[in-house]
This record gives sequence, C-alpha cells and structure tokens, in this order.
Amino acid sequence: MNFKIFGIGIVLMSLLAGFSSPSEAREPPVAKLVQVTGSVEYSRNGTSWRPVKRTKYLFSGYQIKTGEDGGGKLINQSTGMAQDLGANSEISVMDMEIALISGSLSEPMEESSTIFHGLSNKFAKAQRYTTVRRSVTKTDDQACDSKVRTIKKVSLSSAHPDLVWRNACPEYSYRLVIDGDQVHEIAAASNAEMMRFAVEGASKGEHTYRVEVLDIDGTVYIPKKDSKFTWISDDSEAKILADVDKINDDAFLVTNMLETNGMYVAAMDVYRDYFNENPDDNDMRPLLIQSYQGLKLSNLRENEARLYNASLEEDF
Repeated sequence: MNFKIFGIGIVLMSLLAGFSSPSEAREPPVAKLVQVTGSVEYSRNGTSWRPVKRTKYLFSGYQIKTGEDGGGKLINQSTGMAQDLGANSEISVMDMEIALISGSLSEPMEESSTIFHGLSNKFAKAQRYTTVRRSVTKTDDQACDSKVRTIKKVSLSSAHPDLVWRNACPEYSYRLVIDGDQVHEIAAASNAEMMRFAVEGASKGEHTYRVEVLDIDGTVYIPKKDSKFTWISDDSEAKILADVDKINDDAFLVTNMLETNGMYVAAMDVYRDYFNENPDDNDMRPLLIQSYQGLKLSNLRENEARLYNASLEEDF
C-alpha cells in the first residue's frame, strides 16, 4: 500500500468532516412578482401561505394566489417577458415557466426594462458561501481569532459613512488608522455582532485604512497591507440615491445598484433590513451570506448559512 497516498486521504477526510454543505442548493429564481396590489399570498409547499406586500422573487415550487382585489405583474427570469396576474387567480411556478391553476393570466408581453440585472449569475455565485463548518469544541484562544481582515475596497458617503469589521473577541479593542495619521481608538464591545465606525470629514476620493487589534497588554494584530475606501461626493451620492428611490420596492435591485457603486456596507444594511422584515424569505438569503463574505464578517456569514441550510431541510 502507498502509505503516502493513504495519509493524504485521511487528511482530506478530516478536513471535509469539519464542514457541512446544503442538502440541495437552490436554483436562481424563476420569476418575480411586481406591482403587487390588494390581497396576494405565496406558498412554498401549497399548505402554508404568507402575504406578499412588495416585489417578490419566485422559485420553482412556489404557488401564488390572489384575492378579489389582488393582482400583480409576473416577469419571467429567462425570457424577460411579463404577464398580468388577475384577481381570484392561482398559479404554480415550474422549473422555468408559470402554470395557471385558476383565474386569469395574460399572454406574455415584452417588458421594456432590464429586470434581473444578472441576478441569476450573482445568485449562483453566492451559493458557494452557504457551506458551514460543523460545530466543534473550541478553546478560548481559538474562539478569539485576532486576525481581523477588512474589505479591500469600499465606497462611503455622507448618508452611508460606516466602515465595518468582525468583532474578534469580547475583550478586544481596536485602533482604526485612516491615511496613516488619523488614529481612532475604539473600545471593546462585548455584545456587538460587528464593529462599526462612521467616518467624518473625509475629502472626496480615495483613502487608506487599517484596523489594528488590541488587548489589555497591547497590540495583538496589525494587517500587512492597508485597505482603501473611496469617499463619494455629495452630488454623486445624490444621483445614486435618486436611482435607488426609483426601485425602492425591490430590495435586491437596490442592493445590486449599491454594490455596483462599491457601497457594500450600505448594501449589507439593506439586506439586513429586508430579512429582518421578511425572515421567511430564506431562498434569497444566499445574497446576504455573500454580502457578509465580501465584508469579511465570517461569523455573521456562518450564522446566516446555518439558517439557510436549516430552511433547505424543511418540508418544501
């Protein structure tokens, strides 16, 4: 027997044993329901129904029903075609199409705007971050990982001035250094799920920053390289926020626009607000998971991945 190969196999098995993967990763949404009016409900299993109050992304297996005053517009993800859903109607979402069960659904028509903005590709990429590490017993030293990493490039503005990073340990404090000479001491926050700092007085353009980690004895970690943030001018911010306001009913188009402009912290906050208001919309949760991954918030990424995987194991 080749003991070297056997040994490598044991190591790989040990590493893989420390992770659990989704029982079945979800495909991207098939369609979305927009211009929702009146009484509209959706179900993942045909038994439990929940109200739809705003734009809703629909996955294979979903069902939608409208009341006497209900209705909306369905937009197919693959074709971009739109259909009007009438009152007192019920539909079933198939793999790549919509099936009318009862009521009225118009013939497909051209939709003038680009709706999904690459959401399918983005959703598929986000799936890679839904794997979670199985629970293991940790010593205090292992639990408090002092190597706090920050997103390498991010855009901030007057309305969204926050830098964020992982809270490494309840007793750790932090030193934020901006442009090499602006030093901000940040006290330990034992209960904070992440650390946030609102930048003030930054000039338009690019700046450097780094987060150093300290304990009662002094500095325990300094990153090898600084990260960068770009401060967006008030005029540029106003244009972005005006565009955001036009699509405010669709949280996922909003986050896509913010991320396109490098405003990853602002996008994360929109995701968090959405899932706080819609905790049952687990099928879209990979996008929040990916947001945490990009911002190096590994603990929050793992927590959300556990929620996502738990939902996949529920009876659909």
